[in-house]
Amino acid sequence: MSNNTVINAGTNPDLANKLAANAMALGDQEAMVRAEEPKITLPPDTSVELAGGLYNPFEGLITTAEVRELTGVDEEAISKINDTGKALLNILERATVKIGEEKATKELLDAMFAGDRELLLLAIRKVTFGTEVTVGPGKCPTCDDDQTFVIDLDKDVKIKKLDGDREFAVKCKIGTVVVTLPKGGTQRAIVDSVNKTTAELDTILLKNAILSINGEDVINPEVVRNLGMKDRRTILEEITNRNPGPQLSQIKKECTSCGSEVPLPLTLADLFRE
Repeated sequence: MSNNTVINAGTNPDLANKLAANAMALGDQEAMVRAEEPKITLPPDTSVELAGGLYNPFEGLITTAEVRELTGVDEEAISKINDTGKALLNILERATVKIGEEKATKELLDAMFAGDRELLLLAIRKVTFGTEVTVGPGKCPTCDDDQTFVIDLDKDVKIKKLDGDREFAVKCKIGTVVVTLPKGGTQRAIVDSVNKTTAELDTILLKNAILSINGEDVINPEVVRNLGMKDRRTILEEITNRNPGPQLSQIKKECTSCGSEVPLPLTLADLFRE
């Protein structure tokens, strides 16, 4: 005798309907269990690929670093700092864990390109608050419609890699000026300069960036101050164009009303306003 039982819906419709209802209920329960299963969220990536890299005479070019999430302890310390530039330096020093395989120190951070330091701050922001930054509401400059934009720091921020030599020549009115890209020590000097004008801050940057003029090493910093305004601006523009790192000033998003591109430049300070 076969153990298989066949339900004939024609001869026993009530039993067939009851079994069908039970099967549907069981299917609904299984679907609810699947829906309630917790989603596994992967931890944020704390590794950073540097845009310029740090040259070590013993190890060669270091191209990676590691950061961590900011904690309540960090927040308490940072909240006591009133100066934005110094607060960002503090964030960088607290939350950068390693540069290459070495423990991150103030000296190593100061030796890095300014653009790589900005890249580290961007990474710290992402592992702490996530990748989205909301901008607005504000009016589209083309159609005047109110818009709120969500910037994805992974997709919308271009990372510029170092293209070319770390030292380069700039053709100026005075002649050939050899320049190096600014590093962390220069950023620190600028941050530590209180009540300085933009022109004075530019002088600090140029003093640290200009290596020689027409083949003569720049030893006296007064030489930089005595450069013509056009030459100074030419050098600063070339530095800006060559700087590796996140291009925060070049972010654009499409207006949902008219389709035009809306410039949405961010500053490093904007990244940590939550």
